[in-house]
Amino acid sequence: MAMDKIQTLIQKLSETPNVKKVVADLQKISNDVQKRVQTISKDEAVRKYKDIVKKVTKAETDLEKEVNRVVSKIKTSAADVEKNLNTYKKMALQQKAKLEKLLKGQKAAKPARAAKKTRKTKAKTKTAKK
Repeated sequence: MAMDKIQTLIQKLSETPNVKKVVADLQKISNDVQKRVQTISKDEAVRKYKDIVKKVTKAETDLEKEVNRVVSKIKTSAADVEKNLNTYKKMALQQKAKLEKLLKGQKAAKPARAAKKTRKTKAKTKTAKK
C-alpha cells in the first residue's frame, strides 16, 4: 500500500512542468553535444559543461523545492487526518459511555418496578382478607 502511494507520488512529480522541463533540457543538451562532438574545442567544451552544470543545478533546486512542498502537504494532511481520527474516537467513546449509562439505568429500573408490583399485590391481598 505504501509502495503504491510512493509510486503514485513519483508519477505525479514526473508529470510536473519543472520535471518535464529538466528532462527536455537534458535531452536537448545531449543532442547538441552529440552533434558538436567532432567540431568542439576544449574551451568550448568547458564552457558548455559549465552551462550544463548550472542548468542542472537550477533544475535540481527547483525539483527539490517541489518535492519539499509536496512532502509538507502530505505531512499536513496526515496530521489533519490523525487529529480528525482522535476527535471521532473521543466522540465514539462519549456515545458509548452514554449508551452504557442508559442501559445500566434501564436495568436498574426494571428490578425496582418488579419490586413495586409485588408489594402492591401483597398489599391488595392483605386488604382483601380483612
